[in-house]
Amino acid sequence: MNAKSNQLNPMYLRTQSWPAFAGLRELQREMNRLFDGGSIASIDRFPLVNLLSGPDGAVVTAEVPGVNPDEIEINLMKGVLTIKGTIKDDAPEGENVVCHRRERRNGEFVRSIALPFEVEEDKISAKYDKGVLAVTLPRAEKAKPRTIAVETN
Repeated sequence: MNAKSNQLNPMYLRTQSWPAFAGLRELQREMNRLFDGGSIASIDRFPLVNLLSGPDGAVVTAEVPGVNPDEIEINLMKGVLTIKGTIKDDAPEGENVVCHRRERRNGEFVRSIALPFEVEEDKISAKYDKGVLAVTLPRAEKAKPRTIAVETN
């Protein structure tokens, strides 16, 4: 077989790496991950958050690397916690700078999380350590679980 006939062979075409289709291959990988049990939320949500609760309250942790903690805004309204901020792009700029790949997010972000119970709003606290924001939300007394005794005759 000569080189020209190889170009028409479907097996030959499947093994070629065409840079023009790199974006389509990435989309295919993401779709495969989604249908293999992945989550849409993990594809385009920032920051990634965890919400853990216990009898005394909840903690929301958010991954916000590269965000200045002084520029993070946290609000609570009608049982919904909202985290806002901005990731600043520190990449060099200029006419001699070429960006070959940009995967890290930059710009403004907003993430809202519905809380599973009422909280003591005046006791909410937030800490930032090594790119992780932790918001502690104490459960309101009236929302705490109670044990009810069963009476017998």
